[in-house]
Amino acid sequence: MLLPYIILPPLHWFVLGCQQQQFPILLNAPFIKQNGANRYQIAAPNNIQPLTIPVHHEDRNRPLPQVRINYNQNWIKDHKQAWQTAYGKSPFFEYYDYRFFAVFDEQPQTMQHIIHGLNQVLFQNLKLPFTPEYIAQPNAESSLIAQNALLPYHQQQINPIPYTQTFHTKFGFRAPVSAIDLLFNLGPLAPEYLAQYNPTAII
Repeated sequence: MLLPYIILPPLHWFVLGCQQQQFPILLNAPFIKQNGANRYQIAAPNNIQPLTIPVHHEDRNRPLPQVRINYNQNWIKDHKQAWQTAYGKSPFFEYYDYRFFAVFDEQPQTMQHIIHGLNQVLFQNLKLPFTPEYIAQPNAESSLIAQNALLPYHQQQINPIPYTQTFHTKFGFRAPVSAIDLLFNLGPLAPEYLAQYNPTAII
């Protein structure tokens, strides 16, 4: 089953990869505004907050690796502040935040570079024994072919096992949010959490 090529993937993206013990990622699907490839969600104090990496409008419909990031807006500052507000009181935020922020601060020029950099941080700190495999499927630049290739992923229904989140006393468990939520709240216990979805231990 192919996984979508997206920024800071949600928990169920990682669960599905762990269950099949591989992370085959469709590399050359076209960037379409509605597919959310440049958006992720965090568990903010009042709601689930979407955050967007702005891109150049003229790059839409190109394969995502070719899409350039737009730095005309100071979105890096906004994202950092949103993370601090959402996770500043989480148990492990200060152990990991700077590793992600270092990727932002490099100001990668394309979505490919920022996704690869952030994926590297996530995979290393979630201690996954599997590495992403980026697959360029023939003709996947066509939105219809890409949609069909990713259909099995979108058809999967995952009921996440609740864990303690920063604002759990106010909201209970909230999903879907980026897997950074898992890392900031569980820290070194995150691999053990993911192993619950996989009959083979992943630690």
